[in-house]
Amino acid sequence: MQFMIIRRADAASEAGALPSAALVEAMETYVGQLADAGVLVMVQGLERSSRAVRLRLGRGGEELVQGPFPAAELAAGFLVIDVASKDDAVAWARRWPAAEAEAAGSLTLEVREAGCAGGCAPVPPPADGATRRRYFILLRADADSERDFVPEQSRLDALDAFNAREAVAGTLLAGSGLMSSARGARVRMAGGATAVSDGPFAEAKELIAGFWMIRAAFLDEAIAWARTVPYPAGPGVVVEIRAAHGTEEAQADANLRVGLLDEALRNELAPRLA
Repeated sequence: MQFMIIRRADAASEAGALPSAALVEAMETYVGQLADAGVLVMVQGLERSSRAVRLRLGRGGEELVQGPFPAAELAAGFLVIDVASKDDAVAWARRWPAAEAEAAGSLTLEVREAGCAGGCAPVPPPADGATRRRYFILLRADADSERDFVPEQSRLDALDAFNAREAVAGTLLAGSGLMSSARGARVRMAGGATAVSDGPFAEAKELIAGFWMIRAAFLDEAIAWARTVPYPAGPGVVVEIRAAHGTEEAQADANLRVGLLDEALRNELAPRLA
């Protein structure tokens, strides 16, 4: 089973605070442990939301809202892991480097089960590996996604066909739905202590219901792609479009900041992740 461990945003991540060398080393060690255990699927940091937009699509048209957005509603980055159970995913979340919680004062990780209510086909991996121009289309949760509402099969089939075409074209690099937060958990680290609480979580607007990772030359191209997705949810849909760390659009300050894992560390780990 795949699970996403979401590093919830805070004031420090939204400010683009520079982590210490010790924290970078601790994160490298942690991700290396995941890779050595054979459970790591993906690791990715996200640019702060001042670089992001939210696209609201509905019967009345669309609205494009420029970030920044409230930190409580955001992810700063995430891991995707493949483990046997939610308990195993929580156990890995509990091993997250305590140094980050100490640096920030507290840290919240959200553990979510990957998948779609009603089922959806996995996105095939790209043939040519990663690219420096990457954007994430984050589907914001709503009341339907939080009750694992199953859309009509025709809408799920349309999404599967779309994802397959876009993957073959080389635009879609990865993606998954997320089951409701009732199947998830949160791990909070503060003051040297770790507390785990099971879902569901009260505020749907703070949650993510799925994601697509795409290849795009710039933000406007990613927005245009997001408009074409046959979202099975609806009629109202809100997606957040965020640049991944390492996109050329963000290079001016990316060399000064490190997300969950920066480009240099990814290169170091590449032989172990192959």
